[in-house]
Amino acid sequence: MLNFNTGGGSFTPYINYMASIQGWEMSGDDGKQNFTFKQAVFDLNSIQTGWQRWPEGGTPEWIMDQSVEIPAPKPEGEGWKRGFKCRVFSKSMFGDDSVREWATAGTGATMGMAALYSAYIKDKHAGKLPVVEFQGGVGTKVGKGTTSVPTLVITKWIDPPEELSVVEEVSAVPSLAATQAPDDGLGNSDEDDEF
Repeated sequence: MLNFNTGGGSFTPYINYMASIQGWEMSGDDGKQNFTFKQAVFDLNSIQTGWQRWPEGGTPEWIMDQSVEIPAPKPEGEGWKRGFKCRVFSKSMFGDDSVREWATAGTGATMGMAALYSAYIKDKHAGKLPVVEFQGGVGTKVGKGTTSVPTLVITKWIDPPEELSVVEEVSAVPSLAATQAPDDGLGNSDEDDEF
């Protein structure tokens, strides 16, 4: 197995939702490894959207939008899909690489992120970031096939962890409807939680 995480350069530790098994993987010193996603802080203030293409045998190419409200024109050529990049923080799940990037154009993942982002915009707390819990995948028919959409639910809001230095906030109204757990004190933050 090729391992490009040599500890130097500009490699960004990542996580990825695998629709085929309704589970998660992350980069590690020994390559990809599965992990159980519980909850993490999602830096939705600085989420980026754009076009992604993954050439066979290559690495993903991205053309980012000017903002989440102003999409870039669809690039010429085949294989371009809409996707996103979002920083996710958890010391308990990710260890020393506590800030990871979730960057994908997978259909199920983008549907799950669109629902999460809608919930984020609907109940946004100024100066706070959402703690997000993964509540499993839901098999969903898309076109002539199926995928699994991750259920991502905001459980509370906290001050941004120091590791997620605040980046300029984005604002947008996603096109997909939001799903969110009932409001049961989501505005209360418990800064002592370890993510």
